[in-house]
Amino acid sequence: MKDGVLVIDKPEGMSSTKAVEQVKKKLRVRKAGHGGTLDPFATGVLPVCLGRGTKIAQFILEGDKEYEGLMELGLETDTYDATGEVVARHEVPADLTIEDLQRVFDEFVGVLAQAPPAFSAAKLHGRPLYKYAREGLKIEKPPKRVEILAFEALKYEPPYVHFRVYCSKGTYLRSLVHEVGQKLGCGAVLTKLRRLKKGPFVLEQALTLKELEEKIKEGSIEEYIIPSEEALSFIPSITVGEELAKKIRQGRPLTLASLANMIRLQKVSQKPRVPWLRLLTSEGELVAVVEYPKDLNASGQAKMVRVFNKV
Repeated sequence: MKDGVLVIDKPEGMSSTKAVEQVKKKLRVRKAGHGGTLDPFATGVLPVCLGRGTKIAQFILEGDKEYEGLMELGLETDTYDATGEVVARHEVPADLTIEDLQRVFDEFVGVLAQAPPAFSAAKLHGRPLYKYAREGLKIEKPPKRVEILAFEALKYEPPYVHFRVYCSKGTYLRSLVHEVGQKLGCGAVLTKLRRLKKGPFVLEQALTLKELEEKIKEGSIEEYIIPSEEALSFIPSITVGEELAKKIRQGRPLTLASLANMIRLQKVSQKPRVPWLRLLTSEGELVAVVEYPKDLNASGQAKMVRVFNKV
């Protein structure tokens, strides 16, 4: 079985961990892991790293995300979505328009400080918050920086709002919808969510679990496994010579000055959305992922995040 990333269209009602277990069982692989959790009620793009592809999971987790969803106004639940217990009901303004909604959505575009919901997979002392919440303990974690790149109201059919959002890693859509409800003054809960994109992976690439079984039976499943080099295409890259590639794989240091010089000569973006660079050979073979320098004029050694030996 080829190593790399397989994109699954996760079904509703299944946890991301369970979906990975299903993939492992069907493909009979020993190692697999997902590149970004989806809540059980959510569907859509779930990248599953296979075999040596698990070595790039940490990078896939960093990619931006795109969703389409549905929120219901006039309602609040303890989980911020339709699976929770109703804690409040409110009257939705009769004169509310989609233009009003878009104006509110626009207020959330940009960098936000967002804390994970009490019912979430975020962990405290190695234990998911939802386990504390189910025991009646509402644990609050400090907010983290997230970024909403785009937030669009697609359709308003009272009390339901269809929306699309493009956001950074770590964004909780349930929390975002809850905050919209607070801003509107009538409450809101997330009722449906579908992930369209995660990093470089899109829904058009995704296989349902049923389609996965069919491709396995056909013997064509390896055509759908994305090689690591391609899976990391969202990370900016620079080309290194064969001799330098060999030295890096031997553990020899790369100076920040050399790295900065290659960044300038190869005209790499100096404001990447991810904090790394891929080092590739002229043949496109992945050599390493290195930390993007915070200062191109700094001295010292470049920080290698992961080095990839020849297969």
